[in-house]
Amino acid sequence: MAKRKASYSKHDLRRAMENTRTIVSMLSQRLFNLEKVVQLYVEMNKDDKKFEKFLDGKSKEKEVSEYKQPKRK
Repeated sequence: MAKRKASYSKHDLRRAMENTRTIVSMLSQRLFNLEKVVQLYVEMNKDDKKFEKFLDGKSKEKEVSEYKQPKRK
């Protein structure tokens, strides 16, 4: 006897897509909340300029380190 391939129904695909959409939506909401918490924390400490300067320094530091490292195959 020949084996039958597992097939997916339209309902299975729709359910999987809905689950994926729900997960992406939850992750998006959590990311938004995390961003808001960091923003409010920096605002509370009145460190806006200091934090921006720190981030600029980190991004420049990352660019330099990426430039110096040889690319991996």
